[in-house]
Amino acid sequence: MGIFDALTTAVAGLQAQSFALQNISGNIANSETTGYKETDTTFADMVSAAAQGQQSADGVTANSVATNTVQGTIESTSVSTDMAINGDGFFVVAMPTGTADNEPVFSGVDDYTRAGDFQLNSDGYLVNGSGYYLMGIPLDSSTGNPVGNTPEVLQFNDEFVPAEATTEITYQANLPSDPSSGILDPVDFEANPLAGAPVAAEIDGTGATLKPDAAAVGTSSGVDLTSDTTLTSLGLTTGDTFTIDDGTTTTTYTIASDDTITADNGTDTETYDSAGSENTVGDLITAINGGATGGNPTVTAALNSSNDLVLTGANDTVLITTGGTGASDVGFGSGNNSFDPTNLLTQGAVSPGQTLTVSVGGGPAQTITFGTGTGEVATLTQLQSAVQGLTGVTGTVNTANGDITLTAQSPTDSITVGGTATAEEFGIQNTTALPANGTVVANDSTTFTDQSIDGGSITAYDSEGNPVNVQFRWAETSSGTWQLFYETDSSATGTEAQWQNVGTTFTFNSSGELTPPISSVAIDNLTVNGDNLGNVQLNFGANGLTQFADSSSSSEATVNTLQQNGYAAGTLQSIAVNDQNEITGTFSNGQTIPLAQITLATFSGADSLQALNGQAYAATTDSGPPVYGAGGTVEGSSLESSNVDIATQFSDLIVAQQAYSANARVMSTADQMIQSLLQVIQ
Repeated sequence: MGIFDALTTAVAGLQAQSFALQNISGNIANSETTGYKETDTTFADMVSAAAQGQQSADGVTANSVATNTVQGTIESTSVSTDMAINGDGFFVVAMPTGTADNEPVFSGVDDYTRAGDFQLNSDGYLVNGSGYYLMGIPLDSSTGNPVGNTPEVLQFNDEFVPAEATTEITYQANLPSDPSSGILDPVDFEANPLAGAPVAAEIDGTGATLKPDAAAVGTSSGVDLTSDTTLTSLGLTTGDTFTIDDGTTTTTYTIASDDTITADNGTDTETYDSAGSENTVGDLITAINGGATGGNPTVTAALNSSNDLVLTGANDTVLITTGGTGASDVGFGSGNNSFDPTNLLTQGAVSPGQTLTVSVGGGPAQTITFGTGTGEVATLTQLQSAVQGLTGVTGTVNTANGDITLTAQSPTDSITVGGTATAEEFGIQNTTALPANGTVVANDSTTFTDQSIDGGSITAYDSEGNPVNVQFRWAETSSGTWQLFYETDSSATGTEAQWQNVGTTFTFNSSGELTPPISSVAIDNLTVNGDNLGNVQLNFGANGLTQFADSSSSSEATVNTLQQNGYAAGTLQSIAVNDQNEITGTFSNGQTIPLAQITLATFSGADSLQALNGQAYAATTDSGPPVYGAGGTVEGSSLESSNVDIATQFSDLIVAQQAYSANARVMSTADQMIQSLLQVIQ
């Protein structure tokens, strides 16, 4: 080692500090660059290859250190397409390699960035300030579900949302307890608005969740049986019994001898002789299927393909309970000896003795009684027969879920459902139905307006997206009892119908609560000024309608909520970012619909990503592959600032400057020493 080595070492020091200065310079230059990540410098010493004790410092190397995982400050902007990632992750982007037919062409290689200054270009692509195109997963505009699972370059161009017809109207209001309109008097009208020339009243059950009828089935367990299996081999000997209780009668099957089985139901005894020398499982099955009466047993037996003994009830009300000293020998031991059918009673929909009453047109109540007695109803099938036998209505029962539908046979009759059973179990939400087409003719319009109150209005849409103005009015027909009308023809004249009764009675108790509760009403073929919206559900919710005193609004209902789910066709007007990492579109029809999911990529070694021009990165072996779907959240109308700290950079700049000067001084000193050496030689 000598003076010349010192010169070489000093040069290495100068180069290292120059490298650090270059990083500092780049950091300061990009201190205002969106999403820029600071590059720091680390130094490593080098030593000479010499014996221990003779080694000396022999230079230095400088390396860059990325800070890709260090969050920059998030700042709000006024641009809706600006995006900032709060937390881990990178936007997935692509840089076009050229164009074809005026469309960008991509190589298929994904890049990654934190620079979220995206703008929508003329072709509908989101491009950031460095020219990178945003990638993500498109969403189906009608369902909101992802279309695929691999990020692709997003394009929002000529987006169109077709018209959606109104099918539901949400309506919540308070009706005055002392309306200025008074009580509606049908005598004042040419056509009775509570009757008129109506369509038949209907109670349409929906939403029942009962299970279909099913017979009880009991299957043996733990014993391998065949028809030829002898009962003695199973442990049944003379005197052993096997009992079957069907809920009414218990039949006892006794091993009377080696080749005889008796069946006794308490009033009758039958004897079954074995065809062979010993009683077998087949003989027991024959005895069960014969019963004590010699035919028509309430429980039948058979072997299944798994060699299990299967007991099946003869109908949907028969219970099966097994017992006896030999029950466990044929697979019906404790824990496997009681089997219920599926019917209204076993499901808990009704209890024995409860009733369901139906009154038609104010006539006497027709009663359906639940239970297993004579004439009583226990199954959906029996209920269907009972409903079909009612007078004055056409009734059906959906035997798959229990919904009951009742339609008055006379178009002027009302229907009222009562009884001690819970009507909602059969999908009946509204227990009273009036003729569904009571009308107010144009000649009576002024009288009707005087005897009713304003119920608000809403713009709905037909299937083509045409707006339809639906006007509502409420009329009190007796104290606390109301009818709801909508205007069907605003230009009606003479005896033409102008207002339509929705056909439901709304009754409020002294506490201002709707009794019984009505959560919704179906308006069939809702038609306004000749424009048919089809069937529309009017939803009130759990407590959407009330009747409380309100002197400030005695001439109108206080409408709290009046919304509908339809809209006209629309074209894309603008896009933005929501808090679900989604790009949403605002359309000309006022709808805001998610269009794409912003895909974030995370890396196990994010600081080992390869930096590219324009604040972008490429995956490397050391960074690992991207993991999609993880990461932080995307904040719209925001940008992530550079994570460069200017104060730190200036401090590092001073250190680098001093270190550079010191290395230069070493070179100067070495030069002087060489000059001194040369003078000695001279």
